[in-house]
Amino acid sequence: MSVIDKYTLKPALAETFGGIIWKIEIDGNSPIVAIESRNVAERQSFYSAFNYATGQTLFKEITVENSWFWSIDRVHDGIVFLHSYVHESQPEHKGIIALDSTGEVKWQSFNVTLYDISTEGIIVYNPKIQPRTLEMRAFEDGAPIPYKTGNYQPVARNITLPNIVEKPDHLQNLLPDTLTGPVFYTQFKNKDIVAFHSKAGNFYRQQLVVYQDGKVVLEDILARDIQKLNPEAFFIEREQLFYIRNNKQEFVSYLV
Repeated sequence: MSVIDKYTLKPALAETFGGIIWKIEIDGNSPIVAIESRNVAERQSFYSAFNYATGQTLFKEITVENSWFWSIDRVHDGIVFLHSYVHESQPEHKGIIALDSTGEVKWQSFNVTLYDISTEGIIVYNPKIQPRTLEMRAFEDGAPIPYKTGNYQPVARNITLPNIVEKPDHLQNLLPDTLTGPVFYTQFKNKDIVAFHSKAGNFYRQQLVVYQDGKVVLEDILARDIQKLNPEAFFIEREQLFYIRNNKQEFVSYLV
């Protein structure tokens, strides 16, 4: 029996990747999560998308030409938008590749940059033109949409991140004496969700625990035998708990 099987919550998703998980983006309009993973040794990026409500794999570890220079930007209605860069050594974005729900290239444009996602279309600009002028493009094909972009309505995003705190008073007797460093903590509905590090010999171990009425409903190990404390733990959106485990190669989500 695995650690997870002993507890109440069951995973909506549990996916392992060949490379390191680099970026996660949640669809603001549907229960889709997009994941970018990278093989650093071979300088390749891969893109995946899943429906976390049903557990369906939409596509997994597909790639594009010169993938190392492309990264996930946003997701909307199952369309995954990638961006490249004006220069390899600088963070400014340029270019858009739109992947459909099967991972096929739906459309692409190399002269504009994605600025925001609105309810009517994507907001873009040409990075070569100053001052910056925003315009709207269609989700489906990237065609221009006549619209006053100064009045566009952005798609709402409601992400809950944990607070970084000392050991919460009401959990004093539940957390281990070997706890090291701060605790990542949030309350969601009637659950206490915590992630923390503990000393394990000369290394650290990072764990996540979900308590309900003082009882453990989920306990998981995020990382073993690490040399320094991880700065990231988990986040919640649309009543889903998301986190990474297993040397940053496995993505997990739970309905909480």
